[in-house]
Amino acid sequence: MKILFWLGGGFDRRTPSEHLLTAIIEALYRNGHTVHVVQKSTNGPMPELPEKLTKLGVTSIGIPSKLPRKGNFVARYLSDVKYVRRCKRYIKKREKYDAVFMQSTNVAGFAIRMLRKKAPGAAITYNVQDIFPYNAAFSGSLSGSGVAFKILAKIQRYAYRKADHIVTISEDMKDLLVEDGVSPSKIEVVYNWSYRDEPYLEGDVDCSKARKMFTTDKFNVVYAGNIGVMQNVDVIVEAAKLMANERSVHFHIIGDGAYKEKLQREAADLDNVTFWPMLPSDLAPSIYMTADVNVIPLVKDVYKTALPSKTATCFAAGSPIILCIGTDSKFARMAEKETGCKIVESNDAEGLKTVILSVKDGHDTKKYGEFFATKLGKTKNSEKYAKIISVV
Repeated sequence: MKILFWLGGGFDRRTPSEHLLTAIIEALYRNGHTVHVVQKSTNGPMPELPEKLTKLGVTSIGIPSKLPRKGNFVARYLSDVKYVRRCKRYIKKREKYDAVFMQSTNVAGFAIRMLRKKAPGAAITYNVQDIFPYNAAFSGSLSGSGVAFKILAKIQRYAYRKADHIVTISEDMKDLLVEDGVSPSKIEVVYNWSYRDEPYLEGDVDCSKARKMFTTDKFNVVYAGNIGVMQNVDVIVEAAKLMANERSVHFHIIGDGAYKEKLQREAADLDNVTFWPMLPSDLAPSIYMTADVNVIPLVKDVYKTALPSKTATCFAAGSPIILCIGTDSKFARMAEKETGCKIVESNDAEGLKTVILSVKDGHDTKKYGEFFATKLGKTKNSEKYAKIISVV
C-alpha cells in the first residue's frame, strides 16, 4: 500500500512524537508498505527525515512554515490553518494513496475536509494525541461555554465523523470522544511507548550526567518536561513550600516553557527547589532512572484529553512514579493496580507531600518493568498502528 503521512509539525525539530512517528513508519515498512511524508519545514536543526527512515526509502516534502510565538493561541491556530491550505498543492488526486495517517492537530476538520477532496479513495486514520478544544477549556485557556469553544469543537467533530479510524492513547480519552459523539467502534486505544521494548536496567544507560545534577544525600523529587499551562507544575512548587522543613527532600524541575519564569518567582525563597534548563531527549531515561521519585502532573481533568508523552519512559526507567493527574483516571487506576504507583489529585499539594514522604519510606517498583513491557512496548504498539492504518 502507498501511505501518506501528513504531519502537523516536522522532523526538523525535536518533538515528543518523533520516536512514535518513526516507529510507526518502520512498522509499516516491515509490513510491506511505502510511506510519503508531508510535513512542516521550519529551518530547524534536524534533517528533514531521520536517517533510518531515509534508508528505508521514505520520501518527504517539507512545506515552508514559520514558527508562531509560543503562548499565542490565535496565532498558532491561524498558522496551522495556513499550513493546511499550503499543503493542497502537494496532496494531489493523481498521487493515489491507499491510506492516510494524520497526526493530531487542532485544525483536523480543515485537514480532513481537504483530504476527502484530494485523496477521495484513501482510508484516513486520525491519531488523537490530545483532544482540542477540551484541553484548552480544562486548562482555562478557553471558556468551555463560549462561542469560540463551540465553533472549534464543531470543526473537530467533522474530522471525527469523516475519519475512517481514530487512534487515541488512553481509555480516558476514548471516553471523552464517545461523550462527544464519536462511535466507540471507530476508536482504538494504543498507548504511547518509549524508545525501546525492554525496561531500562542498571548499566543500560550512562547516568553520570544525571548523578551530577542530583544531590546524593537528598531524596530527589523530579519533574522533567514542558512547563506550560497543561502540566500544572505549580502543584510541585506548592508541595515544596509545604516541605520546606524536610531537609532531606529536594525538588528538581527540569525543562522550559511559558510558565517557567512564573514558577521561578514563586519558588524564589525556597532552598529546596532547583530549576534546570530543558535537556536533550536522549538524557530522559538517565534522569528518570536517577530520580528517587518522578512526578507526572496535569491540570485538573486534562487526563481526559491527553497523557504525558514521558509516561512510558518513566515506567521503563523503574524509579517510583507519582501520577498527580486525578484519582478518577482509568489509566492511573490501572497503573496503580498493576504496578503500585501512587495517584494524587491534580491540585492536591498536601496529598502530594504525603505521598512523597510515603515513597521516601520505601516503594516497590518491581512490577514497573512488566507493566511497561506488556502495555507500553514499542514494537507491539507500533505494529498495532500499522494494522489499523492499512485497513481500507
